[in-house]
Amino acid sequence: MKTWICTTITNLYGPLLGAARLYSYTKKQGQHIAFKDINQGIFFSLLKRRYLEQALERMQYSLDSMSRNTFFREDLGAIILHSSNNAFREMLTKRFLIVHPGIKLAATSNIFKTMISSIISSKINAGNVVYALLSEKDYLLSEIEKSRKLLDEQFFTLEPDAFIENFRVLLCGKALFDASYFPAQLDFGLGYYGNAYSPSVGDIIRAVGDERYNFLIPFFRNEILPLLEQEQPHLVGISLTGMFELIPAFTLAHMIKEFNPSTHITLGGVLVTELSHRISNNSRLWSFFDSLVLGPGEEIFNELIDRIDTGTELSSVPNIIYKDDESIKTSTKSKEFDLNDACTPEFVSLRRSSGLPLETSSSCYWGKCIFCYYPRQGSSVLDPAQHKKRMRRIDLVLEDIKNLKEKYNPSLIGLTDSCVHPKRLKDIAEANITSGNKVKFFALFRMEKEFKSKEFCTKLAEGGFMGGYVGLESGSQRVNNIINKGINIVDLTPIIKNFKSTRILAHIYSIIGSPGETRQDAAETYKFFKRWHKYLKLGWQIYPLYVLEKSPIGQNASSFGLTVTPLPEDYLTEFMLYKVSSGLSQEESMGLAINYTEQLKSYMHPLSSIMDIESMKMFLLTQMAKGISPEQITMNLHKI
Repeated sequence: MKTWICTTITNLYGPLLGAARLYSYTKKQGQHIAFKDINQGIFFSLLKRRYLEQALERMQYSLDSMSRNTFFREDLGAIILHSSNNAFREMLTKRFLIVHPGIKLAATSNIFKTMISSIISSKINAGNVVYALLSEKDYLLSEIEKSRKLLDEQFFTLEPDAFIENFRVLLCGKALFDASYFPAQLDFGLGYYGNAYSPSVGDIIRAVGDERYNFLIPFFRNEILPLLEQEQPHLVGISLTGMFELIPAFTLAHMIKEFNPSTHITLGGVLVTELSHRISNNSRLWSFFDSLVLGPGEEIFNELIDRIDTGTELSSVPNIIYKDDESIKTSTKSKEFDLNDACTPEFVSLRRSSGLPLETSSSCYWGKCIFCYYPRQGSSVLDPAQHKKRMRRIDLVLEDIKNLKEKYNPSLIGLTDSCVHPKRLKDIAEANITSGNKVKFFALFRMEKEFKSKEFCTKLAEGGFMGGYVGLESGSQRVNNIINKGINIVDLTPIIKNFKSTRILAHIYSIIGSPGETRQDAAETYKFFKRWHKYLKLGWQIYPLYVLEKSPIGQNASSFGLTVTPLPEDYLTEFMLYKVSSGLSQEESMGLAINYTEQLKSYMHPLSSIMDIESMKMFLLTQMAKGISPEQITMNLHKI
């Protein structure tokens, strides 16, 4: 009997690891399995003319309201202009020059062309852009389709200027979705985004059948259900890795169940493990699925397939919660997966020069930060402990990299570990140098003392290490000590300078509002980014403190001077409300994080004006893998 493994919609730029690794392992066990990596194709499919025409039709239905209601017309127009980062204005200006040959002739010189384009562009505003795009819809849809095809076929093989130019045109397609389905949004970095629905059970149940705001319903109906009818899988596994996949995953599960109620649907992935208690305790959700897999799914999914195929009892399958007639049961067996038994992930439907993910450890070697739940990931029981089963042997890691390079020739490999130790980075770099097969790679890592050595950084860079993502958390040493970050602020100066001289790129995450943090402490974080912004080519993100139920701070709130309140049980999120005994309140933390982000925006790479932060990071890393530095990507950001 056939089994499916599915992703939904997450990001435009690369495949997801968990489902690919599960597919590889399950296939090796001899199971009849297909990997439907929906995420890999969904963005370019949604932006086809077919779906954009449907979005435009929805706008045309509102023409009468727009003619009578200036506020509504300008509101819709503002969404179109801002969502496309003004690319629609530029496309319409270009079209005006084409259809008015007299003006085009006058604009033969660059000076006159710039002047005339500026005048025309200034006349296109939120009040008239909807009428303008509807009058030129054939031209606009044709231009979007050309860019869609080019990016889909050539993707990161394109030169940066060509990619950016066509990406901006693609933003116009995204803007049509955003305007037609607002407040739902199509986000290239996060997938199905916006605030059309909360993560409450009631909103999820409403969303799965609500075509007013859920643009995934027609896509799944047209693209996925025909495959389901053709292949008739008896078991479908859907992977969820982040909060923004809740609506897509439950929508897909609901539609499969409606199409064939006998199909066994199991949900798995990091998010399912973290939220298993909330998902399983909400009985209304169980009409969408039949079981939950907790922790790494390799061995569990294989056993589940055997039980479903033979129609036998599921109680002996470890690490699952399942529906048995009208009752919900948890398996009595528990088993921790040995990462050394994992297979090299196998990917499908890759675009050219995509980056690929790889995991070398399923916990964090540091594991002491009070806010962090990362050490619990990769465990079916959310065990934060680091032990041999959760650390893949370096010889297997190097074999994984070799296999991925030979089979897919990725532009770069991203290590998805919660945190990669400098020694492991060094081992991979040295293996690259020795083999002569310099696979570019990046990671999430800490500002450890090893990076103070320029010689160490030079060796890493020579071995293909490009940098990646760093959690600094605060510019205040006092706050970092409270967090138990284990980083000395004074070490950052030589480290950041070493990164610059060896061309190692860094994106830094920080948090405002740690227990006892004052406004003066928070200002140190702002000053840090303002001082070092020229060195941080991948940018930064400033978050307010999030207190999660299973984080150390959430489970020991009183010892940190916090009073916490979980959200109601019918909300599928671990975020908690909290009150402080001293320091910044939750509301103040959010306000300062937003304020500092806005104040620092002008220091970010110019690409941030047209790309979301996730897109920008991946694009710059991929270009750096081709030898094109962020400094070289500065031109034609406003050209279509």
